[in-house]
This record gives sequence, structure tokens and C-alpha cells, in this order.
Amino acid sequence: MQQNAVRLGYFLAISLLLSALFYFFASNWPVLDRWEKIGVSVSVLILLYLFSYGAARILRRHSFLSNWLLVAGGLSFGISVALLGQIYNSHADSYTLFVVWLIPSLLFAIVTRYQPFYVISYVLAHLAVCFFLDPSVIHVVRDEQWWFMVFWLIALGNLILFWLAATDWLRSRPIHYLSFLVFQLALFLSAFVEVYGPLPELLYLVIGGALFFGFLKWMPNRALLIVTSTMLALFVVVMFFRFMLEHYSESFYLIGLLAAAGIVWGAVEGIKWLRRQASQKDSKWVRVVQEAFTVLVTLVAATIGAVSLTGLLFLLADDDTVVYFLFFLSLIGILVPIFLEKKMNATVRYTLITMGCMIGIGASLYLEDYYWIVLLAALGLSWGITREIPAKLLTQFVFLLVLYVEAGDWGNTHDGVLAAIFVTQMAMYLLPRMPDALQNSSLIYALLSFLVLTESNRWGTAWSITVSLVYFALTTYLVYRTMHKKDRMSFGIAIGFWFAFLLMKYYDFLWSLLHKSLSLLLLSVVFFAVSYWLERSGKTEWGSEASPIFASKRLALLTIIVLQFALLGYQIWGSETILSQGRSIKLELAPVDPRSLLQGDYVQLRYTISTLDNEKIPDPDGKVRVVLRPEQNGLYEYSGYYEQDGVWNKAYQAQPDDVILNGHAIGSDRVEYGIESYFVPEGTGREVERKAKFAQVRVGKKGDALLEALSEH
Repeated sequence: MQQNAVRLGYFLAISLLLSALFYFFASNWPVLDRWEKIGVSVSVLILLYLFSYGAARILRRHSFLSNWLLVAGGLSFGISVALLGQIYNSHADSYTLFVVWLIPSLLFAIVTRYQPFYVISYVLAHLAVCFFLDPSVIHVVRDEQWWFMVFWLIALGNLILFWLAATDWLRSRPIHYLSFLVFQLALFLSAFVEVYGPLPELLYLVIGGALFFGFLKWMPNRALLIVTSTMLALFVVVMFFRFMLEHYSESFYLIGLLAAAGIVWGAVEGIKWLRRQASQKDSKWVRVVQEAFTVLVTLVAATIGAVSLTGLLFLLADDDTVVYFLFFLSLIGILVPIFLEKKMNATVRYTLITMGCMIGIGASLYLEDYYWIVLLAALGLSWGITREIPAKLLTQFVFLLVLYVEAGDWGNTHDGVLAAIFVTQMAMYLLPRMPDALQNSSLIYALLSFLVLTESNRWGTAWSITVSLVYFALTTYLVYRTMHKKDRMSFGIAIGFWFAFLLMKYYDFLWSLLHKSLSLLLLSVVFFAVSYWLERSGKTEWGSEASPIFASKRLALLTIIVLQFALLGYQIWGSETILSQGRSIKLELAPVDPRSLLQGDYVQLRYTISTLDNEKIPDPDGKVRVVLRPEQNGLYEYSGYYEQDGVWNKAYQAQPDDVILNGHAIGSDRVEYGIESYFVPEGTGREVERKAKFAQVRVGKKGDALLEALSEH
């Protein structure tokens, strides 16, 4: 067990170190110039790979440490690429950043077959796709056919990955499930693209139904069956709301109630039939199918039933008494199925309870006074009476949701309610005889409420920092505690919230990224020291491990590492060439101020040359070369000439002062040039936005541009 604690300590230490580097470079500390920042980044990258190699040679019994340092090097390369984008003011979160990062990561995955590289490559590929589809700096308009095609390409790509993982051509359990989830999501989104009439919806239903029966009969799989059921349920619910907005009427809501009842009846009869057909050895699988049907029916029937009943009553009697009637009806829907638990079919019972919860939430939010307290009492009573875990989980969730919304609004004490939720849920988690599912749900609610508390600025910066440190200490303790108890689910929850904290603090503006970076670096040193001490003080023998990756694939890894430095060097060389040899021009601009995912604060720029007045570019999503000419005030403006695919919009005669700038059309008359982001030290964006009126830009011989500086004059 002490060996696991040592491994976990080194893993957390490396994670903290990478987070510290990420925060430090994102802070854009103005004390360092661009070459010093590059030097620090490259040095860290070299050291991580050297330490990985050294651990493989010297600490052979700790192959995990060498492998993790190798992964840290791969992640640090991505941070370095992002830093170069920050230094040379390339697009914030450009998809090319993730593509460049993906290339060596994918090569690492192919060469090493190490699971972290598989997952990292998968995530990077999808981040590249996401930022290509929806850039963070520019607004791109895509037509419906284009989106339909993209969603299907993403779905097919992930389906291929899922098949490869399922057939062991790609031995990666994480990719197996990740690819299936993304496949389902892309397919789901494609169903709501308004193109080709009802074809997208029909395709989704056909494929979703085939998958459902496939995981039910041909390739039985509990997890994939429940995921497929849930997505089908969401599809039906969304389609119901779409039809409701178009055709709402008394007859529509009446049909909705009948449909909800029919869905429940069909599910009940279907499960009975399946039980009659199944043999004794299939009884366990029948229970799994029943769970999937219950999820499907509860989501669909309860939503349709609750909305239809509410809508019908409001159309028949548009009066406030309807809300009171619905509220008391919700209490009946919650309590009666609980008291008749042994006499009522499970599918019917959960549908009624869910309907009662949905109607109760809506009615209690609308009604004044303290009706919500009555709802909480009913939920608490139901939780105490029922013996079924799913019913307890449902009533627990609704209880906490209503408590947070209503009690928080009462006196504006959301922080106090969050603190109370944390204390009570943590106490429930620590109860020794609590069922595992309830323990884990209580742990999630406790840590979620505490995590939200760390974002509160109500009591000032010092209080926020103190709460954050306590949260970090608690989650770290829980990570080690759950590991010691060998509770995989609780361990996953604890370490998930541990990493969620590191991610959320990036967007916490109460204390600077630089200070957070130094704090994380100090914590990393502490974790390294404690892990080393535990290792040295332990008397147990370390078991033999597989040889480190660096020991067995040294030449291939060195080749990929050299490629990484070549990519960094090429990016630096290209940018420095433009800065030293390019032509300097002055442009007029109008900025705004967000934060990049990886590169820190930046000012988003829009130029007068971003719009080509009175033009209609033939290919509104293609490359374009725009001719700029200086005006009498020294500013460069659009000359009226542009070229696309070798064709000029009109006869062009070059003049000595002309500058041709490469761009990309984002509409019939708009162009972006890759100089729309200007990275600034943390917290200075608003001041830069207020003062900056002009941009100094360097344009290379081939038309590529780099943004040098912003100015008031």
C-alpha cells in the first residue's frame, strides 16, 4: 500500500508541476522578454526528457516515474507551442496549435502504445476539430449542409475508433468508451440539423434503434446499452419540445398524456415478455435490460407527462390556483409510489416519482411563501421510507437542488447553503453502513458544493485563498484515503475533483496566475519530497516492473523528441524572419478582452481592413490576398483589390507602397488575417483595450503577418 502512495505522490507532483508551468506562461509575466520565455520553455522541456531518460537508466524499479516524466514532456511541448503563439500573437486557441501538438503525441502513442498518449492524442484531435469548427477569435458562418456533413464525419471517425478498440486492434479501454460517447453525441447533434427534411431524425432513430437492439441481443453490453437508451430518450424529449412549440394546444397536450401512458404500458409489457422468453441463466441480463428500459421510460414518459399535464391544466384554467393544484399533485406523485413501493410496478413507480419531482420543482419555484419547505419535507420523508437506491438517489438530488435554489434566494445566502450541503453530504459519505451508491453521490455533492464555494468572492481575496487551500487539502486527503480503501469509484470522484480544482482556478481572477503558479510549484516540491521520504522510509520490497519505455524504445523516442524541437525551431525561425525582414505597416483597430484556454489574457482585435466594403468574395470560406495602400495619415487601408484562386476582382496595377496581406474569407466581405489576437500580461487587457487605437504589423515577403505592438497614436 505504501508503494501505491509513493506512486500517487509522484503522479500528483508531476501534475502540479505541469499546472505551475501552464499558469506561469499564461500569466505572460512582463519581466521576461520573448527570448527569456523561449529559453525557460525549452529548458523545461529538455529537463523533463532528461529526467525521464535518467529515471529509466538509474531508477529501473520505478519504470512508472520514467514513463510519467515522458508524458509530462509531451504535455510540456504543447505548453511550449502555446507559449510561442502567445509571444508572436498568433490566434488564441487556434486549431493549428492543437494540430502541431497532436503530431508528436500521436507518434508517441504509436511507438509506445502507452495509454496516456492514446488519451492525450484523442483529446487533442477533438480539440483541433472543435476550434476549427468554432474559432474563439473570429465568427465563422457555416451552412446547414456543412454542419450535417461534419457531424457525420466525426461520428464515423469515432465509430471506426470504437470498432478498432472493440476488436482489440487498438488496445485502449479509455478510447473504447470515449469514442462511443463522442460518436453518440455527434450522431445526436446531426439529428437536429435542419436540412434534407425529416432525413436526419429518421437516420438517428434507425441507427439508435439498431444500436439498442445490438447491445441488447447481439453484443450484450450494459454500459453501452444504458448510454444508447439515454441518448434515445433525450432525442424523443427534444423532439417533443420542438413539436410542442409548433403545435401546442389542448389536444396536443392530451395526446402527450396518452403517449406517456402508452410508453409506460409498452415498457411494462415488454419487460414481462422478455422475462417469459429468458432462461434462468439470462436472469441477470434481464435485470440489466430492465435498468435500461427504466432509464429510457422514466426520462421520456415523465418529461412528456409532466409538461403535458401542466400545459393542459393551464390552457383549461388560466389561473394561479392551477399552480397550487399542481404543487399538491406533485406531493401525491412523490409520496404515494413510495408508500405503495411493493405493490406498484418499478417502471410505473419511477415515472410517477420523476413526474412529481419535475412538477414540484416548477411549482415551488413559482409559488411564494414557504411551499418549498413542504416539498423538502416530502422528499426527505420519501428518502427515509424507500429502500430502493434509485429512488433515494432521485429524491436526494431534487432535495439538494430545491434547497440550494430556494434557501439561497431566501436572504441571499447561497454560500451558507453550499456550506451546509457540504457538511451534511460529507457526513453522509462518512457513515460506515451507507450503501456505496449513496456514499458516492454524497461525496459528489459535498465536493461540488465546496468547489463552488472556492469561486466565491463575497468575503474577499484572503478568504477565497483560505477556502481554496482547505479544499485542496481535503481532496488530497480523500484521494489518498480512497486509494488506501481500494474504493475505485470514490477514488475516481476524489481525483476528478482534485483536477477540476486546478482547471477552475485558471479562471479565478481573485488572485493572479503568477501567484497561483508559484503556489502550485511549491506544492509540487512538497509532494515530490514527501513521496521520496515515504519511499526511503519504507521497508517493503518493490516488485519487478516492466522496463521503462525509454529503455526499450530509446531511438524512436529520441527521433520524436528531435521532431518536437524541429517544430518549435521552425515556428520560431518563421516568426523571427518576418519580424526582422518584414515590412512594417500601421493599421486602425477596435479591440475587446477575453482569456485564452491555454495562452492567457489577450485583446481580440478587429481592423478596418477586416471588412472589404462593397465587395462579394466568390469563395466566402477560402484563402484571399488583399492589397493594402497607405493613406495620407500613414495608415494602410484596403485598396479595392484582392485576389482569390489566382483571379483578381479587377485589373490590378501594383504600386511601390502596396502591401499584399494573406487572409482567409469568413463571409462575402469579411477577412481575417491571423493577427486578431494580442496577448497581454494578466489583468492589463481592459487598459490596453481602452488606450489602443492602432496596430503595428510586420508583413513578410510571402504575405504572412505578425502583430508587433499596439499604440494610442
